[in-house]
Amino acid sequence: MLIALLIVLGVNLIVVAAFAVIVFGRRRWLKRQPGEFAGAIRVSSGEIHGLSPKWKRGSGRWVRDVFVWTKPPLWFRNELIPIDGPTGTREAKPAEVKRLGATPVVVEFASEGATIEIAAAAEHRVLAASPTSAVPLPGQPAETPA
Repeated sequence: MLIALLIVLGVNLIVVAAFAVIVFGRRRWLKRQPGEFAGAIRVSSGEIHGLSPKWKRGSGRWVRDVFVWTKPPLWFRNELIPIDGPTGTREAKPAEVKRLGATPVVVEFASEGATIEIAAAAEHRVLAASPTSAVPLPGQPAETPA
């Protein structure tokens, strides 16, 4: 839609092509990050800058105890959310979160006096659950259970 609008407005085709390559390249780069998963996020109580009480889709990953949330459509805006700790996990109610599979999981976290909910597909439950379950960075040894 945006690309069609640019073409109608008379923007050179090379500019439109470069813009498309940058956007799709950024999304591809995000998908290759360790521990990345697609999901939705909202603030259930309190207030966190950059997040709303409505479910918003995007891409998430953990960097230690900070949750990095990347927003579409251009995938360049990141929200860094320091997490105090998990407060619970539940299955999403029917039609609560869309386009995350048949049985999405919702994980609640406390963050600076607010509560956020992260919804992910059932197969991404471990990635969404906590920073300790995130995939190690390349070159780092994987943690083994004691």
